Amino acid sequence: MIQRIQTLYLALGAIALSVAYFLPLLSFIDNNQIYLEIYMKGIIDSSSPQLGVSGNILIGLQIVVIAVIVMSVLCIFLYKNRKSQLKLVRFLVGLLLVAIALVFFQLGSAITKATGIEADFNHPAVYLMLVSLVMYVLAFRGIRKDEALVRAADRLR
Repeated sequence: MIQRIQTLYLALGAIALSVAYFLPLLSFIDNNQIYLEIYMKGIIDSSSPQLGVSGNILIGLQIVVIAVIVMSVLCIFLYKNRKSQLKLVRFLVGLLLVAIALVFFQLGSAITKATGIEADFNHPAVYLMLVSLVMYVLAFRGIRKDEALVRAADRLR
């Protein structure tokens, strides 16, 4: 299990996404003062008149990110069944792309419309989500290589 490089990729992807859950995802800055800060776990509103932006808009993102973290940990233990592991990693990549799209398109634009201030996406959580996506793609490639290697060995027998 640990001998395979894709296990390391899956673990690093899950760790990166878990750390991103607790870091700032985006912020709205007005006159060099942080106006509103969005985390995956909630919203910090430090504006003088509270905007009243509800944390309910984060529920979809939270569900998708937690599902990706749990499924990637489960995928590590499917090392004996490479075909199902391959399908699950492909599904994880799709879910993570959905989470990234939720951040950039749904979350950023919805709060920009509410506040009238452009979102700042230059935060570590965004980069960690992209690192996690790269790790899952590398794991997919590693699993596919293992499967091709086993099929080639079966042909030689």
